Amino acid sequence: MKIDDYRKIVHEDIAIACNVNSSKETEEFLVYTTGLLINGEEFDDFIESHCEGVTRRNGYYAIDGYFIDETDGSCCIFIVDYHGPDADEAIRADDVNSAFKKVRFFVEESIRTELFKEIKNRSAMEFSRDLFYDNERITKYRFYLLTDAFNRQRAKTIKDETINGRIVELNVWDIERLYDLVCSQTQKEVVEINFEEFGIDGIPCVKAVEYVDVVADIDVSPIAREGGDESTPENIITYSSYLAVVPGEVLNRLYLDYGSKLLEGNVRSFLSAKRKVNKGIQNTIKNYPEMFFAYNNGIAATATEIEVKYTRTGPVITYIKGLQIVNGGQTTASISNTFLTAKKGDNVDLSKVAVPMKLSVLEYSMAERIIPKISEYSNSQNPVDASDFFSNHPFHIRMEEYSRKTPIPVKGGNQFQQYWFYERARGQYNQGKMKIINKAAELKKYIDRYPENMVITMLDLARYMELYGCRPDIVSKGKQKLLQCFAEDIKVSWKKSDTQYNEFYFKRAVALAIIYKRTDEIIRQSQWYRDNRSYKANVIAYTMSIIFNHIHKRHKGYEIDFKRIWNEQSVYEELDEQLAVLQNEVHNFITGPRPTENVTEWCKKELCWTNAQEQVWTINNAFIATLVSRDEVDADKKENRQAQKLVNEVNALNEIFARGAQYWKAVLDWGLSRGLLSEKEISILRLTVNMFVTGRVISDKQAQVVIGARMRMIDNGMPMQF
Repeated sequence: MKIDDYRKIVHEDIAIACNVNSSKETEEFLVYTTGLLINGEEFDDFIESHCEGVTRRNGYYAIDGYFIDETDGSCCIFIVDYHGPDADEAIRADDVNSAFKKVRFFVEESIRTELFKEIKNRSAMEFSRDLFYDNERITKYRFYLLTDAFNRQRAKTIKDETINGRIVELNVWDIERLYDLVCSQTQKEVVEINFEEFGIDGIPCVKAVEYVDVVADIDVSPIAREGGDESTPENIITYSSYLAVVPGEVLNRLYLDYGSKLLEGNVRSFLSAKRKVNKGIQNTIKNYPEMFFAYNNGIAATATEIEVKYTRTGPVITYIKGLQIVNGGQTTASISNTFLTAKKGDNVDLSKVAVPMKLSVLEYSMAERIIPKISEYSNSQNPVDASDFFSNHPFHIRMEEYSRKTPIPVKGGNQFQQYWFYERARGQYNQGKMKIINKAAELKKYIDRYPENMVITMLDLARYMELYGCRPDIVSKGKQKLLQCFAEDIKVSWKKSDTQYNEFYFKRAVALAIIYKRTDEIIRQSQWYRDNRSYKANVIAYTMSIIFNHIHKRHKGYEIDFKRIWNEQSVYEELDEQLAVLQNEVHNFITGPRPTENVTEWCKKELCWTNAQEQVWTINNAFIATLVSRDEVDADKKENRQAQKLVNEVNALNEIFARGAQYWKAVLDWGLSRGLLSEKEISILRLTVNMFVTGRVISDKQAQVVIGARMRMIDNGMPMQF
């Protein structure tokens, strides 16, 4: 697909969304682009906040949304310049400067005056008020201009001056940059670093390891391997590792320039919860900076490409592409925070600080799968909860498989089967489209089979299931906290019994997606949202949780008719009416009297959810009458559990046979040499090895023990292949 084709598709989608939601093109384009950038890990969340006006000095200000990143303390602010299909395709330098001036005037006026008292949009008013009273917590500003035009300027990111002593970073995301993001394999913009721009030749390094191997054991589902086999280049690891020394000034500037984009997602999740400056690191920087290399464990990082130059003093790394810090996020953030928060008289000399770094360079095709593993294992000895590392969990593989083999009931006279598409890997759905974008017939078939409005991402699934579990405060906290909690829930329950994650679970998740999307539609049509366009996500979260909480507590023997929702692929009338009534009451509740002025922050607090549970809500009798007996639901659950158990047993035996006797002998020897196997496991592993000679096949239960032992050995450091 060419860039012009992509731009045309975007305009068509925006027009359809405006028609369906009775909204403005600017608003729909904002939702579309921020969704892409959140998925691409440019930032983690987004709060829609439209406002415009004139400052006391007659400067024109405007913003369309914002987000404060708790990981690095940066403040993202968004403004949209939407041209549409009939307007000029290019955006001029004057237009770019004018847009950023509007954002700057908003920030400066908010800090300097009580601008918030003049703003009608509630979320924008709260943001402006926070800037007035609490702008010192912000480490830097990141302005985003989002446009469907072509930016003819060369730079994507421009450094401005400062606001209130804080650096301002200007980002232009035009249609071409968005197109590149959608087309990229990982759907994440790659960080590229040229050390000449830092005034140095490079960072000193020593090559430690080089390794090339064909691996058939990487977590690649059958879906991901469509069109190839296990000998394709996707299964070749090209890996090398370097030991390097990063100057403190360089690491500080990297963090100031790129912030949380440098941190691998799992590390970012951990760091966002523990952003306090490490006292020991701070003390070393101030009092013994020259000893930092000796005292600190340093950082572990990954990259997809580097360039090394040999100098008189030895090799130096001059260029790094795809840099991600997988361990040492606390060190990195603490160095930067110590520098930023230094007061007059503080002795902060980063020129004397040197940070040890282990840099692993991976072939680009394998980076997306291997980096989370490196992150997990490199953090295994540190206080990062294992639940942070979730992207390769077999739960996702199973959900992906169910999504590809479970067609929805035929509706509307369609002559083809349709499926909900579970996106286990980032950008998976768009990648499928890009491969066939120039083949009109195949593309139509793909979109007919997997409609765009029937895509569920990992974040979406986490949101739906946590709302079913009545945790709207957690859902309101944003991507990292939500995924962390969901991972903890899944990992604990998976260990108890993975058979509960079956076709029934998948269909219920889809039904929850349908409820969520319908609640979104209802809110978009409500008067309060048309007037203010704020807090939609919070209202959806609390509306759904209140309904489930009411059923769980007041009607314990009953459940929403998820089966009916799945069969009809829509919300039935009584539930639709209940959602319409409740969303309005929820909006009044979260914006009513509250101890925390900022509504978005209030919705994140446990007290908000506690108070919500004590409220009296309008629950329609007609809706209650549609609930189905839990006995009926449990019967479906039991049937699906048994079916999943049989599937697990067959899969376990297939895997054992596929690996062969030598592999299981190696597993047995590895476990015995470290004393990690129980007597039962030792006996069954010996039976497994002998099975390939005697022909006496182990039982299904014994096969489960073998697979369980293997997974535990891997968790304890056993190689995935011998």
